[in-house]
Amino acid sequence: MTLAEKILSLRTQRGMSQDDLAEKLEVSRQSVSKWETAQSTPDLDKIIRLADLFGVSVDELVRDGKAPQPPEPSQPQVVYVEREGKRESLTAVQIIGVILEVVGAALAILGIMSAPVLVFAALALVVLGLPLLLAKKHPWLVMGWLAVGLSCLALNPYTSVSPWGLIGGLRRLYYYITIPGIRYPSTVFAIAVGIIRGLLILVLAFFTWRAWKKKKSLEKDG
Repeated sequence: MTLAEKILSLRTQRGMSQDDLAEKLEVSRQSVSKWETAQSTPDLDKIIRLADLFGVSVDELVRDGKAPQPPEPSQPQVVYVEREGKRESLTAVQIIGVILEVVGAALAILGIMSAPVLVFAALALVVLGLPLLLAKKHPWLVMGWLAVGLSCLALNPYTSVSPWGLIGGLRRLYYYITIPGIRYPSTVFAIAVGIIRGLLILVLAFFTWRAWKKKKSLEKDG
């Protein structure tokens, strides 16, 4: 309802004529008539007196439509999170580490029972498998450096048996090609050990340097 309709409705409900309302508000009957026909709007002080006279609030008198309801207070929501006992599966790197440990243990048992030389191979597998199981960062780098160390200990009891690194392997390869008298199977093995181990050291050194540089960059950013 509009303000004009409310004034007319409230006046008639209380059995008042336009003259009666005009007298109480100290205005002319024509003013009341214009209010009720929406030809004019009463001043604020007259709206307040109309509200008091009719026993309603100013908001109820002037508002067109229902008053908006205040928002309901939000209820705190309780979220229940079910924690399931989830077993963490092994990563691919850890699975390889487990395989190396199992094979190493099997070789150790066979070595103790029949061939003692297998014990050294078993020890190498066990040592190489540990970084894959335990190292959280760069397990392959740890394993690679351990492989280099083990090869130096196991394959170089004397420097004449196999070369220490890439330069020694290439030098032995040169002698193998140019001097026919040293073409023995042990020489081929020594050449392979020196070249492979030398290349492995270069690759490990590069990736170790890159990992160190990345770590320093993260520390600087953090």
